[in-house]
Amino acid sequence: MRISTLASLLVLFTAISLLAGCSISYSTGKSSDAISASSDSISNSSDSDDDKTAASTASTYAEDVATATVRYASNQKAHEQFLQTISNIARSHGIVDWEREKITYTAMGKGLKRAGINKQGIATLGYFRTLADKSDYSLVLKGYHQS
Repeated sequence: MRISTLASLLVLFTAISLLAGCSISYSTGKSSDAISASSDSISNSSDSDDDKTAASTASTYAEDVATATVRYASNQKAHEQFLQTISNIARSHGIVDWEREKITYTAMGKGLKRAGINKQGIATLGYFRTLADKSDYSLVLKGYHQS
């Protein structure tokens, strides 16, 4: 039983090494440690790639929201159209409930700054007037000041 387990581990290690582009050398001793280290390395690089992808997606989402906010503030469209646009952007980025995402509001603030809206003028815009008494408004101001 012990030999078959060791053989299975060796086969697994070989497969992982080949997939990772490593060379294979035979040694006795701590093969299970090598397998563990190899799988940890693969797992960590995968997590790092996932983090980079998530950050890139968040950045793209924020930029899309900021751009939509510039258009909204510049054209003074009805805020229902603006909300529909934000919903469509969120959906295209896989975000189900954009109103719960802090990044949405900070991106809106950045868009308002880019549009040249002064800080006092933010609360005069239809949608942002409805936010003035909510905690999300502070996130809009945070994004505005970050720009």
